Amino acid sequence: MLATDIVDEINKKTPIVLPEKISPLDNVLQLVGLLLLLAFILAAAYYTSKFIGGMKLNQYKDSNFKVIDSYKISPNKILQLIQVGSKYLVIAICKDTVSVITELEESQVLFPETNIEKKINFKEILDKIRNK
Repeated sequence: MLATDIVDEINKKTPIVLPEKISPLDNVLQLVGLLLLLAFILAAAYYTSKFIGGMKLNQYKDSNFKVIDSYKISPNKILQLIQVGSKYLVIAICKDTVSVITELEESQVLFPETNIEKKINFKEILDKIRNK
């Protein structure tokens, strides 16, 4: 038996399978399904992070520790003014260490102003730009 005879024998026994034709409607339905899956994943991530953030906020709200102010000296060194109970401390935070620098009296601490400005909506900003 020659090699061509073997190939002919295999071709006779092996059925020819043609690929299925996929309609454009199937492609559109797959795209819509993937978009719905993406929307579900994004919504789940949003509500999960909102839930966990709210839990952490409540945990820190009743804490005795508060960061009053921070000052970055270099990428790995930060000075922080913190309130621990009724004491005010200045601490240095480095890459591997945290050191207490000094303790301050409440009269020595200048609290940052928390000006809550009126929220300006986009329409007001757009009107200001149009008038100029």
